[in-house]
Amino acid sequence: MKFVPALLLAGLLAGAAHAQTLKPGLWEFKQTPQLDPARKAQMEQAQKAMENMPVEQRQMMEKMMAQRGMNVSMSGGAMTLKTCITKEQAERNMAPMTHHGNCSQDVKRSGNTIQTHFVCTDPASEGDAIVTLRGNEGFTNDVTVRHQRQGKTETSKVSGEGRWLGSDCGTVQPMKDQAKP
Repeated sequence: MKFVPALLLAGLLAGAAHAQTLKPGLWEFKQTPQLDPARKAQMEQAQKAMENMPVEQRQMMEKMMAQRGMNVSMSGGAMTLKTCITKEQAERNMAPMTHHGNCSQDVKRSGNTIQTHFVCTDPASEGDAIVTLRGNEGFTNDVTVRHQRQGKTETSKVSGEGRWLGSDCGTVQPMKDQAKP
């Protein structure tokens, strides 16, 4: 499940960005995975562990994520990420990408709907995303990712939304591009 949020930023936003220019500024991405009971319990345990960390340790983790341009919350079964998209990133029509490995995409647009099929390596996965744009300040999405785990194909589904919060990023730093250009 670790790679799904990265794919969301890489796969969804890249496709949305090709269709129109993102507004620079503070963005919030809220993604809700559809988890089986065992994985849901694991996510809840991780959230409790984070909440129960000593203050110094939690602050250190938050600082490390902030240095990468991420402010993440996992409350209510959803992962919420806030990041700053710079004017330069918006002008390039590319959102910052956080995936590792190579991904190829087949993107088709009809009106305000963007359909993307992606195939990635390291980790090997493939999937489909449907993004419905709400102007240049937001979108909703549904993503299905298929990958191999211990010789079996697993399917992960995530639904979510992205929304522009404003032009001022405050203390949230821009996300660093980690994908190969």
